[in-house]
Amino acid sequence: MGILEKLRPLPRWKHADPAVRAASVYDLGADEAEALLALAREDAEARVRRAAVTRLDDPRVLGDIARTDPDEDVRAEAIRGLAGLAAETEDVTQAGVVVRQLVALGRMKEVVLIARDGATVEVRGAVVDLLDDAKSLGSISRHAQDGATRLRALARVTDPEEVLGVALKSEHTDAAVAALERISDPEALGAIAQRARNKVAARRGRMRLRATEEAARPAPPQDAALRMRPEDRERALALLRRAEGLVALSDPEVAAASLAETRLAWAEFQADVDHIAPGHAQQFEAASEAAREAIAERQRERAAEQERANALAREQADRVIICQRIEGLSGPEAADRIAELKVQWDRLAPMPSEYAASLNRRFQDACRAFEDRERRRMLAQAAAGRLETLATELEQLGASDQPLEEIVARWRGLRRDADVLREHAEANPLAADRLERAVAALEEKEHQHQQVRARQEQDNLKRLQQICRQVETLAAADQITLKAGDRALRDIRTTLEERVPLPSKKDRQEVQVRLEAARATLGPRVQELRDADEWQRWANLQVQEELCRGMEALKAEENLETSSRRMRELQARWKQVALAPRAQGEAMWRRFKTAQDDVFARTSAHMAAQNEERHANLARKQAFSERAEALADSTDWVRTATEIQKLQAEWKTVGPVTRGHEKAVWERFRAACDRFFTRRQQDLKRRKDDWSANLARKEALCQRAEALADSTEWEVAAGQLKQLQAEWKTIGPIRKSKSEAVWQRFRTACDRFFDRYKHRDQVDLQGKAAPREAIIRELEGLLPLHRAGLRDGGAGVPGGGAEVPPAPDNLVSTIHEARARWQHAPELPRQIQQDFAARYHQALGRLVATWPAAFAGSDLDPENTRKRMEKLLARVEELVSAQPKPQAPLSPAELLAQQWRERLAANTMTGSRSAAESEDSRWRAAEQEVRNAQAQWMRLGPVPPEVAGPLNERFQRACRRFYDQRRRAS
Repeated sequence: MGILEKLRPLPRWKHADPAVRAASVYDLGADEAEALLALAREDAEARVRRAAVTRLDDPRVLGDIARTDPDEDVRAEAIRGLAGLAAETEDVTQAGVVVRQLVALGRMKEVVLIARDGATVEVRGAVVDLLDDAKSLGSISRHAQDGATRLRALARVTDPEEVLGVALKSEHTDAAVAALERISDPEALGAIAQRARNKVAARRGRMRLRATEEAARPAPPQDAALRMRPEDRERALALLRRAEGLVALSDPEVAAASLAETRLAWAEFQADVDHIAPGHAQQFEAASEAAREAIAERQRERAAEQERANALAREQADRVIICQRIEGLSGPEAADRIAELKVQWDRLAPMPSEYAASLNRRFQDACRAFEDRERRRMLAQAAAGRLETLATELEQLGASDQPLEEIVARWRGLRRDADVLREHAEANPLAADRLERAVAALEEKEHQHQQVRARQEQDNLKRLQQICRQVETLAAADQITLKAGDRALRDIRTTLEERVPLPSKKDRQEVQVRLEAARATLGPRVQELRDADEWQRWANLQVQEELCRGMEALKAEENLETSSRRMRELQARWKQVALAPRAQGEAMWRRFKTAQDDVFARTSAHMAAQNEERHANLARKQAFSERAEALADSTDWVRTATEIQKLQAEWKTVGPVTRGHEKAVWERFRAACDRFFTRRQQDLKRRKDDWSANLARKEALCQRAEALADSTEWEVAAGQLKQLQAEWKTIGPIRKSKSEAVWQRFRTACDRFFDRYKHRDQVDLQGKAAPREAIIRELEGLLPLHRAGLRDGGAGVPGGGAEVPPAPDNLVSTIHEARARWQHAPELPRQIQQDFAARYHQALGRLVATWPAAFAGSDLDPENTRKRMEKLLARVEELVSAQPKPQAPLSPAELLAQQWRERLAANTMTGSRSAAESEDSRWRAAEQEVRNAQAQWMRLGPVPPEVAGPLNERFQRACRRFYDQRRRAS
């Protein structure tokens, strides 16, 4: 790897020599932007910062350097860089950022140059929109490259002096003429006519001045025959304005075409009219001439702009060719060739600022790219052989059976070589492919090793943290044992001595701090316990001596039960004082054990019998437990509860069981009992919930049934109630205390509806009759209290001559409303309808007879009603008398003879048919009139009975006579 390390370049931009750092600026690539920025901002040498600034293309960074750098040359270079970026860019957004930086720096000169000579029209327009300085805008409107930019800048100029300056000094026709059009002062127009640089603007100024003077002079009288018509004058003025407006057009081709069209329109106008004002003709010719000059001037300006662009391209051609040649250099002889091209570049003439930055950057980038390619070529030559050997070495390492840690350690030593050589894989593709596979295999092994180590470190950390928690808990406890304290101190010492791997150094330090703190707390407490333990051992030795004498005394005890019980008590006490000094404690234990064995030999038979009894008790209680477990899942709650309670009573009669089994057998029996009673309680709770839910559902059905009980939609309601009854049957039981009440409520609602459903015809009839009954009662309620006298036969004076009270308020409107409701009331069967109609008309008649004056002038006025009745009666009687008398029926021979005579009289068969049809039409018309009279008669208001009776009888008799005649006639 020696040659590779020698070929790898060092960071020259960190060199101590400023000249080396300045030269290294041009070697930095695009991926080293941070280094370039550091040199531009932080380097101590101004020439290094200046060189770095030439490579920057961030407007904000350049603006910051132009404001803050202490060296004037560096600031000037940053400003030139900003100007170059804006002049070359085609991005409107970037151009806006650059211009804002320049404006903030107060460099309006550079901003004006950007607006005049920007790369695109869009960029130039965007720069103009960012400016507010009147002088800068005036300069741009005078000198910008394209007409759109000039006019855009002129539109933002509001200072009259600057507008006049554009009209006087601009050499571009469009800007000069546009500025002229915004001027109306005669003195300013005179100045433009005399001193304007643009000939078209000067001519246009003279025309404007002359027109202004002519408008100010009074018009001379003209012969009536020479005066133009108003419409011709308007047409001439429109053509004049059109010709004058051609001067402001920026495109010469469009202006020339428009001028030709305008002159053709003027010729057609001259042919159409008889007389044209001489002044109009002169103005049109002057405007046409001005337009021709403006078109010629703009054509010359466009040609000059094209020539400047061609000259700029020719100036750049030599430098572009050098850049292209450097960009295409390759091969062993390329180093000599690039040196020659650099010399040629330096010999070329200086470049204008408009494109200098762009070509310099392209030249520097091409040189830097060539150097990078050359360096890669040399590295590739050196790497071609090394790739083969490194691939073989890595393959052997990956296939070795060494421990994973050793393989990973060796791989980490070779990783840097592999990373360098992988960049030059094209030098030896086969070896590079082998190298990639070997690297992938070793990286997988390294990943596995890292996972194993990470798991081991986490496990170690968890184990140590658990030890820390244990010793900290023990240290914080109020009381500890000597055994526990010794074990904790031993664990702390072992943990601190071992150096197991942990995830981080911080974790190790944290564990050590926690363990040291716990040891500092536990050490003194354990020492105190150790001292107390020594004293306790000496004290226990005296107690053990007493226990040995007590056990030896039991050898002479005759009561075996007492001896057995006493032996167990001594054994329990010995356990409490078992610790004693080692030498004396061992001898004391042998003495106690010898006496215990002798006592046990004497009581073993008694203890065996007692043990057998306890085994029997254990068997019985286990049987009770099995029985309880068998009943625990039962759902026969009452019977099972009784049996379990009986088992519990029997359990209490059984004696103790074998030692060690008391708790287990009791827990088993109690668990079985608790399971059953818990299930029973849960079942009871569930049933209560079901009862509540069923009660809510049934109450909802009751509410729905009660809502349908008074319904008159018989079939729909009957179907819904039957559905409710079917749904009632699907609902489960409820609490017995509420079952009967809810059922009676639901049944009452259903019975109520179906009882009404059985008599639904009478109910419907009552419902239909109710409106008419209400109307009649309302009318009868309007009568005075002594209305009974009128009912009993009063002939017109209520109550047999009693004084009549005043009529109620709004009597007529009330009756009218009642009559309207009567007309819209439901129809009833004929007999019932007649009875209600009789009562209705009787009530109306009584009201009219009681207060006839109240109905005067209304449609219920009895006098008017009587007159209308007489009129209708007279009409019907007239129709009856007007019809021909019916003759005796003719025989067939007489009928044939009569028809023959009618045909002879009419000399056609059609005549008889027309006569018959005419006769039938007369009858139909009369019948329709009679029916209309009957309908009107029914709508007439009430009249006194002594008047209505005779008239009604006559009317009915006349109607019957008419219909009899009609029937005989047909």
